[in-house]
Amino acid sequence: RLPLYLTLCATKHPTGCRSHLAFGTAMGSNLAFGCRGVYSKLAMNKPLGQNMNAANLFGVLTILGCLFTIPFAVASEGLGEAVIEAFSANWKAVVASGIFHYLNNEVMYLALSNVHPITLAVGNTLKRVVVIVASLIVFRNPITPVAAIGSAVGIAGVLLYSLTKAHYDRLEAASK
Repeated sequence: RLPLYLTLCATKHPTGCRSHLAFGTAMGSNLAFGCRGVYSKLAMNKPLGQNMNAANLFGVLTILGCLFTIPFAVASEGLGEAVIEAFSANWKAVVASGIFHYLNNEVMYLALSNVHPITLAVGNTLKRVVVIVASLIVFRNPITPVAAIGSAVGIAGVLLYSLTKAHYDRLEAASK
């Protein structure tokens, strides 16, 4: 997955990654996303109690994650006038963004209950490439040669993964 993320990094900025801190936090986020997928898949395979399906597991993890991060957000941003004023002016956009992000991840959990975590991670990477390409077409954003090569390598990587997985799935089915 690292080559795919490096190409996405190149496509997002004309000069590549702007800083080591940004790159490091992006890679940390990708690692956390992958671990969440693997551990959630493991949790889905064990009985966790009554009525704990994929959607409910995601809801519980989201609530716990929100409660865990609130103290860090308050510590880093504070609750000063500027923060409260910015939230009051944009609360509808903040709520709408939160709802759409939640629904996007809920669909991801429902998909995770049906596919392997690596397949889901590659699909998520492909989604990012599609968003970049769609923004180029719809918004007519200019693209640098590095960004074009990065998008092409990202798409080719996803294609190679899909073809390799299909090949090994056929071999496994034939051996049974």
